[in-house]
Amino acid sequence: MSYMKIGVFLFAVFFLNSCTKTELETITGNIAPPDTTIESNVYEDYVNKSYILVLGREPSVLEFQKAVDSLKIHGLDVPSRYSFLNSVFSLSDYKWRQVEKWRIQLLGSTDSSDVITQMAIFDFFLNDSTYITVWPALQIEKDRLDSLYNASYDYVAGTISIRQLQSHMLNNYFYDQINMGADNFVLSSFQHFLYRNPTMSELLGGVGMIGGSNAVLFLQAGASKDDYLNIFFNSDDYFEGSVIRIFNDYLLRAPNSIEMSEAALKYKNSLNFESVQMDVLATDEFVGIK
Repeated sequence: MSYMKIGVFLFAVFFLNSCTKTELETITGNIAPPDTTIESNVYEDYVNKSYILVLGREPSVLEFQKAVDSLKIHGLDVPSRYSFLNSVFSLSDYKWRQVEKWRIQLLGSTDSSDVITQMAIFDFFLNDSTYITVWPALQIEKDRLDSLYNASYDYVAGTISIRQLQSHMLNNYFYDQINMGADNFVLSSFQHFLYRNPTMSELLGGVGMIGGSNAVLFLQAGASKDDYLNIFFNSDDYFEGSVIRIFNDYLLRAPNSIEMSEAALKYKNSLNFESVQMDVLATDEFVGIK
């Protein structure tokens, strides 16, 4: 056989061997490690955002690691989100955060020391017979401040609701001084809680009621400031306003019509403000999952 034929023969053998199908061997029990690069960021951001927005602070190292580990184990499913959120909302920081937010929103720089000082002033006048003719009015003002002072601690202890806390923060000497006159009182309460101005009918009804006249607000009759506050904080408009606040705080947008209807109805039926907050914080939109 010539050298040329031998070369052709060897090339053919090599070519055929190189085209031979290779069998893949499957190794059982070998699990590839998951790619958690992006997911880890989502977990960590979710925990940090929740703590900052709900408690006004970052989680401690221990709180952070415990939350992230728990969420990772369950793949950030919805039940694990609610479990995590329950642990955050159960901290006393949450309620004190609510107290502080509403105090600043409604009473500005007024704090507990201001309340104590003003009560002492009312006490002074109540012990001076020169003011005997206005003792009943002074006693009412002192009692309202006493209720305001205790409201924060009662709310944190769980003996009153967020609605009752908000009502006390409206029904006191300092709020009246900031919003002098029934017109301003009605206007301010609507703007703070309903995110709108009252209609002319609502304004007249609220002003008349606060002034002691028989009046109607949200189709409910009343004749005092207490009646006004009771009607106001039990109205559909109040529950819808609360939903608007939650969506603005956590999603930086207003709720759509379906979200508004469902959330407002849930809050009205359950009277559980925290559960509506958690529903929003548990959404894919807040978590950051597209």
